[in-house]
Amino acid sequence: MIYFAGAFLLCLMLFVFKKSGCFFKSLFTSALGGVGALCAVGAVGYFVPLSLGINIYTIIFSSLFSVPGVIILLLGQTFLF
Repeated sequence: MIYFAGAFLLCLMLFVFKKSGCFFKSLFTSALGGVGALCAVGAVGYFVPLSLGINIYTIIFSSLFSVPGVIILLLGQTFLF
């Protein structure tokens, strides 16, 4: 079920990027914002007990889903572990 939801969101995001007119620009901006948010959470992780491990999976997830993806990772880290 979670794979279906992820695939649906990915297709929805690609559709929105294509409708914006500048597909690669909007895709790059979204990925850059997601990875930037992940790095910001990693930097703040030195001061607060909540942090995310930066590995290939979190980088891919944050680049695909941008800032909401990083928020989902933080909520999952908080409530699941």
